Amino acid sequence: MQYYIKKTVLVTGASSGIGIAFCHELASYGAALVLTSRREDRLEALARELRTKYECEVTVIPCDISDPAGPETLVRSIRENGIDIDILINNAGFGFNGLFPEGSPEMYQKMMQVNMVSLVMLTRLLLPDMIRRDSGGILNIASMAGFLPVPFFGVYSGTKQFVINISWSLWKELQGTGIHVSVLCPGPVDTEFMEVAGVDRKIAAFRGMQKPESVALRGLKGLADNAPLKFSRSLLRIPYLLSKWLPVRLGLLVGGLAMRK
Repeated sequence: MQYYIKKTVLVTGASSGIGIAFCHELASYGAALVLTSRREDRLEALARELRTKYECEVTVIPCDISDPAGPETLVRSIRENGIDIDILINNAGFGFNGLFPEGSPEMYQKMMQVNMVSLVMLTRLLLPDMIRRDSGGILNIASMAGFLPVPFFGVYSGTKQFVINISWSLWKELQGTGIHVSVLCPGPVDTEFMEVAGVDRKIAAFRGMQKPESVALRGLKGLADNAPLKFSRSLLRIPYLLSKWLPVRLGLLVGGLAMRK
């Protein structure tokens, strides 16, 4: 896509799943990449693969954004490397599927930090430079779970509702500038997210899992078009529209049945 040529893109959660797919797609367009996640060994292996396959510029900066100091540490390292970020892809995130008391307080705190707080902080730290250049892009990864409360997945769905709302707000605020903002809402995706969250893969497969490559492509197309909302497949617009009219009690029943183990 023309939009990404010669752009420098920061991808969080780059070491697995949709993050890897984003990196391959972006590298094929001629973008320079800054990769971050907790797992340095995976990042370095991915960087070698990208450089060999696409002859692109790749910078690896390991960082744990579940640490409240993580976003500032990451941005400081980026600036110390003399890098200007043109596009931010807030891809990092994780969930938990189970009864609420079964999750530890520490895990919930980290989930909210990664899925919401670090997303906001990275955006806040990098956006002023984009505004000064009158050019930039922010792609946030949410979920179809963000449109309704989901029993047994409540904290995750709540964080993704936040991501949708902040993304739409930013899209409106930045209209008329050269900055694009989009939020991508996937359904189930065939990544290790399922194992980490404790989601039954058989149930997820029944709901129709997508490959991360197709999801990443849709997200990048949405940002290039400055679309405020992009679904990972067109058919997901139907449950989205239904969620606007579905009584809350019925929505809770459907969500509970879908996520109950």
